[in-house]
Amino acid sequence: MIANRTARGGRCSSPRLAWALTWALTWARALAWTLSLALACAPFASAQGNSWNRIRYAGGTVTAKVDPYDWNTTLTVAPDGIKLEFGHRVTVRLKPSQVTALSYGQEATRRVADMVTLSAFLTPLALFGLLHESKTHFVGIEFNDDGGKHGAVLLEVHKDNYKAVLETLKLSAGKPIQMSPP
Repeated sequence: MIANRTARGGRCSSPRLAWALTWALTWARALAWTLSLALACAPFASAQGNSWNRIRYAGGTVTAKVDPYDWNTTLTVAPDGIKLEFGHRVTVRLKPSQVTALSYGQEATRRVADMVTLSAFLTPLALFGLLHESKTHFVGIEFNDDGGKHGAVLLEVHKDNYKAVLETLKLSAGKPIQMSPP
């Protein structure tokens, strides 16, 4: 029994010490399980979902006229849907089942550029930001709209939020995040 052993492998000489070790291990395991469960359920804990506004629309198939220097896009992810609000003018709502792929980094840039190229209505607005290369945090969301048309958005997410955005999108859509090898 673990509680009757010391750190060096010998037996405990005191029953009180054995009881204290057993108690500490039990509480440590309970705390670890509780924290794990809380962290796993955190993205879906609130009914309105998680929302981020330090996001920049970098391009895609959504026709939204935004200033490329403003962080004016809002992403809200809830268990029942994903909402993108571009500068409070254009709103895109997606069901998690409509999301076909999620990507990050250069893979996101490549995949969204491919989707825009394949799009029937290619506009110059859709291409801005797709060829920019630097250490920024790009998140790509590919989807099928209600009419069955393929679409994609490329979002530049602030460095403080990109991990939470990726994890929440992954949990909501149930899709793996595709990344290019370093």
